[in-house]
Amino acid sequence: MTGNTPSEANFDDTIFRTLIEESPTAVGLYVGRDMRIQLANDAMLKVWGKGSNVIGQTLHQALPELEGQPFHGLLNDVFTGGEPYEATEDRVDLVVDGRLQTFYYNFTYKPLKDAAGKVWGILNTATDVSELVRTRKKLNESEESTRFALYASELGTWDLDPLNNIITWDQRCKELYGFPKDDVTTYAEVLNNMHPDDAGRVNEAVQRALDINSGAEGNYFCEFRTIGATDKRLRWLRCKGKAYFNAGGTAYRFAGTAMDITREVADTQQQRELTALVAGSDNIIYVADLNNRLTYINKTGQDVLGITDAAGLLGTEIFMPDDMQRLQREALPALFKTGKWKGKMRHRNQLTGEPVPVHINAFRIDDPITGKPSGLAAVSRDMRPEIMANSEKDKLLALIDNSSVFVALSNLDGFVTYVNTYGRDMVGLDSIEDAQRQNSDYVVPGQMEKIIDGYRKSMAETGMWTGKVVYKHFKTGELIPVEGKTILVYDPITGQPAGRASIVRDLRQEIADKQALLESQHLLYNITSASPTVLWMTDKDGNTTYVNQTWIDWTGQSYEEALAGGWLNFIYEDDREQAVKDFTEGLSNRSAYVSNFRLKRKDGAVIWCVAKGNPQHYADGSFAGIVGSCTDITEKTLIDQKLQQTNSELTEQMNQFSFVTDFMPVQLWTTDLSGEVDYVNHGMVDYFGVKAEDILGSNLQKFVHPDDMPVINHTWQRSLDTGKPFQVEFRIRNAEGVYKWHLSRALPFYSEGNMVKWFGTNTDIDQHKQLQRQKDDFLGIASHELKTPVTSIKAYAQVLGAMLTKEGEHSKAAMVTRMDSQINRLTNLIGDLLDVTKINSGRLQFNKTWFSLDDLVKEVMDDLQHTTMKHTLVENFSHTGNIYSDRDRLSQVIVNLISNAIKYSPAEGEVIVRTHRENNTVTVSVEDFGIGIANDKQNKVFEQFYRVSGNKQHTFPGLGLGLYISSEIIKREGGKMWVNSVEGKGSTFHFSLPVPPEND
Repeated sequence: MTGNTPSEANFDDTIFRTLIEESPTAVGLYVGRDMRIQLANDAMLKVWGKGSNVIGQTLHQALPELEGQPFHGLLNDVFTGGEPYEATEDRVDLVVDGRLQTFYYNFTYKPLKDAAGKVWGILNTATDVSELVRTRKKLNESEESTRFALYASELGTWDLDPLNNIITWDQRCKELYGFPKDDVTTYAEVLNNMHPDDAGRVNEAVQRALDINSGAEGNYFCEFRTIGATDKRLRWLRCKGKAYFNAGGTAYRFAGTAMDITREVADTQQQRELTALVAGSDNIIYVADLNNRLTYINKTGQDVLGITDAAGLLGTEIFMPDDMQRLQREALPALFKTGKWKGKMRHRNQLTGEPVPVHINAFRIDDPITGKPSGLAAVSRDMRPEIMANSEKDKLLALIDNSSVFVALSNLDGFVTYVNTYGRDMVGLDSIEDAQRQNSDYVVPGQMEKIIDGYRKSMAETGMWTGKVVYKHFKTGELIPVEGKTILVYDPITGQPAGRASIVRDLRQEIADKQALLESQHLLYNITSASPTVLWMTDKDGNTTYVNQTWIDWTGQSYEEALAGGWLNFIYEDDREQAVKDFTEGLSNRSAYVSNFRLKRKDGAVIWCVAKGNPQHYADGSFAGIVGSCTDITEKTLIDQKLQQTNSELTEQMNQFSFVTDFMPVQLWTTDLSGEVDYVNHGMVDYFGVKAEDILGSNLQKFVHPDDMPVINHTWQRSLDTGKPFQVEFRIRNAEGVYKWHLSRALPFYSEGNMVKWFGTNTDIDQHKQLQRQKDDFLGIASHELKTPVTSIKAYAQVLGAMLTKEGEHSKAAMVTRMDSQINRLTNLIGDLLDVTKINSGRLQFNKTWFSLDDLVKEVMDDLQHTTMKHTLVENFSHTGNIYSDRDRLSQVIVNLISNAIKYSPAEGEVIVRTHRENNTVTVSVEDFGIGIANDKQNKVFEQFYRVSGNKQHTFPGLGLGLYISSEIIKREGGKMWVNSVEGKGSTFHFSLPVPPEND
């Protein structure tokens, strides 16, 4: 508004004041930069809760409660800038009726200017909208409460317009039906996406509810399956609703709720299946209460034990008298103490008194809520068929074992499972365990290749084979010519081949063995014969031109035979194809190669070997052939196999104790040394809602959030490679399809000094993560809210200090300077909080440029030297050149490290700052001679809010965020930060950064 000064006003002051006084709108007129109240009508005085005595006072004097609120700053901006300011539903806290109250106003600040355009006053109008704002807030809170209640109950709401067949529903209901978020959905589309077996039944229930004459009184209830319109997911829903009718009996609204009962239906089905499984089991299954009184026994148990009704029968009564005492003395105490017991006992048939030998696996039933014992259960396997079968088998084995011919049994894969006593003596084996090996192990190298085709054809056509082969003596290596006959053994139940039986006759007495061993030596014999490793050479075409004595010792070949070829016959049959492929590729490509295979020595032993070949060239560069070696790695291979066996045994033990691990609240898992999951407990099965085998192997990755896979793969591979403990946080999807945060930890298990298995757990930390996010949100909001008033306070302090200095009030000005220093400290703390919030939310920005690291460090040291008179900052630089980084962020790190060195060195002394470059890495170190850090606390100093503790903790203020922020900045720059410290002597903090080529 433009006008004259008050002294030159050409309007009637009486009329102006009357208009303002009678206005129902609150109006105030403030004159001068100090905002002196020249005029305020009754409405404005009522707003302020003041009397007319405030007229003539400044706003600061009249309304001291406005201090700390933005209005003085806004008025000053309007007075200075000459631009009006308008606010809607803005909050103001005023002292009314003797207490500070909160109100909401629509108000304007309009500048009043003289003819020259200079502002001389401000006209303030205000309208009270407090009741409107409060009412809106209550409505919003009510709506939010309703939405929360529905969300907490996992209910979705729907509303069908029967006249237009259009459905309106909330987000939860759309998810349950699998429709896109913003689609308009018709009733016909809903029916089309129901399971075909349910759609007609649902429509019939809906039509019945919409018919006022159906007797349903508008009520609707139905359980049915839907097939998601977009995700094609099958869900079971339970819907309840109500139809509303107008006076003419026509339904005008049909609304209700929907709930996902897929899990409930699945649990019910699973319970039915388990009940059927128990009832139909061939084993005896029974349950008893804690007093050992039977409450249930399945059909098999009733038949075997002659029981028609288990009610009231004591568990001890179904055992033979001698076993009753053992049950009371051994089994029941173990059940109550450890929760499990297994062993052999005898049940007693209640009708005949006949003993029934059984193997019992008993366990205690604990209440899933309280964890207290609630009952006992057992599974008993009737051992009578097994005992009878073993008796007949023992008779047959006794007959075979005492025969005077070689008799062997093997499976269909050719693995020998039994050799009788005569046969073991014949080939030099001490026990049945020693005899358990492949059929081909009994035959000298090269024999199987000669007979295998005829053997397979005869077995396929007639079920038997007869022929001559040469066995070997496992201890002496003696060749044993034999005549053998092999027949198929069939399973009596299925009629399918189950194994093979072989009868072998020793032919040594019929054959005169006159073989002479040819010996020869090569030019390099004296150099290579003592080597435990086979050495060999070939020409450019792959023909063997040399082997050393070790090959002859291993194979029994003469030197001439070795040069003539046949080396492939000594390689284990299953490994030959790969060995030939490796050798051929090395020869063709004129390149080095490595091949692993098993080799059969002349003494019958099978050893693991690694062959390595390297190309050789003549002086003119032409290819001469391959020079290679063959090394016995059997010991290492056996160790690896033993580790695999130990791993398998551990997995089996885990499976045996699954009834214990399944009760544990955490998710348990194990993996082999390759990282493949080989065991999960019931907690994981329940969480994922799938079968255990669907989690084993590498299937667990299917449940991990895709964004978390890179860090998991990197961390897990590093643990597999180094044996270091595995720990990572990531999100995994549960049976409802919801991703939840988990903390996963794993440790390696060692046996005889060798790593054999990994044991791990997954712990649900989703709630902790939510609390962490809430904390970060709070810090972000709080620090932002603090920043604006602190900035205003700092500005006022600087203006006040300048005014006091100008007026000669130097002591007061010094106090203001100290206040400004504390404001700077508060500003830095707010900055730290903002940085932590940005780090935790991933919003910390970096602006990378090329700059000189030494120049930056020197610049920071020069600035900080002015802040301390007690310490000397010492430069110890080596030329580091330019680096590519965020200069401001790196400066923040260096300032923090040097400031800490000063702060934690209370006594006078030096702080040494070093720079160093090695290859493409630069390092900065800050060394102090202060209080130091204890060894057990050095790895904690980079955590959030951690502060060095001790007797003088109160002398070192701070939030404990500086080192955390600094280490996070360095990490995000691709570097690392660490500390070396001796308590009482000082600390050295280091950080290093990679330096890319400047032309990248």
